[in-house]
Amino acid sequence: MEGALLAQDWINDQGGITIDGQQYLIELVVEDTKGTAEGTASAATKLVYDYELKFIVGTVMPYIVAAAGTVTEPAGALRAVLYNCATPSEYGPTTPYTFVVHNASVEGSISGLTYLTEAYPEVKTIVIVIPDDGSIPYLGPIVVRNAEERGLTVLGDIVGWPHDTVDYAPIVTKALARDPDAICMVNGWPASTGSILKAAREQGYTKPVFGCNYDPAQDILEVAGPEASTNFFIHGLTPGDPAMTPMINEISALAVAKYGVARPLHFLGFNGVWCMVQAIEAAQSLDPTVVRDTWEKMETMETVYGTGRMGGLETYGIKHTVCHPIAIHGLVDGEVKHLKWVEVYTP
Repeated sequence: MEGALLAQDWINDQGGITIDGQQYLIELVVEDTKGTAEGTASAATKLVYDYELKFIVGTVMPYIVAAAGTVTEPAGALRAVLYNCATPSEYGPTTPYTFVVHNASVEGSISGLTYLTEAYPEVKTIVIVIPDDGSIPYLGPIVVRNAEERGLTVLGDIVGWPHDTVDYAPIVTKALARDPDAICMVNGWPASTGSILKAAREQGYTKPVFGCNYDPAQDILEVAGPEASTNFFIHGLTPGDPAMTPMINEISALAVAKYGVARPLHFLGFNGVWCMVQAIEAAQSLDPTVVRDTWEKMETMETVYGTGRMGGLETYGIKHTVCHPIAIHGLVDGEVKHLKWVEVYTP
């Protein structure tokens, strides 16, 4: 939310949105999902029917994304979703008013696995670990295919874990029993990612552990501890680093000025609002259907991470995915280090 509000102020400071010569300032109306499907449906109902809004930004978890869609899609409200785990109920041909504006699970596996093969050519086998949030039957085969296309062998089936997991040691024990050259995590939060990394190191595993999601390495370091935090990489930003885009460093400065700190999720929220505004201006309309029809014909769009390309038709059945460059950073001897920018495109 803080990142979205930064985008609101930044866009308004530049004159807002211009349509047919008329300038409009934007105002965000925020509703809390309460972290549940029921809370999300209620929040979406308020936005669409109480406030009569037609442009919605937000939601991350699969069941929350899907719950919001049960309200926004029938109402014809255009939605910029911040994440997608490849489940058909959250995003696909049945959600024509939904766009995904941030690299998500599939895109993360493409860039994460690509970097793995470049940085660790000795790795030939991996174990894949995914939260058991309903996405495994859909997301798992795509990640396996992405791994095999890069010459990697996936050992066994997907290792899943429920969202209420507290002790990750048994999950790591199951993964290590297959003797992989690397452990690949697809999705999770810093608490889970850091706990899996820590458990692996405590069990004597020294080979690469990596995430295909977007947990900040700074937070993972706090969970795993300095001793466990090495030979690990994940997607993430290092604000202030000269390797970051000018937009990232500009947003970072705005966040520090307003909130006292620049957090990785600030960029996620900012990017969602900015992409929606670009689509509205490209369409020169406040009709969500007109904006949708314009957006899906666009080939490129600017993001805080650099120029993005529209993709996803072959993978998701709908060309509504903004695929953008993504930075990979890692934990090396207990320190966070930027490693590389990777170009990402989902066909």
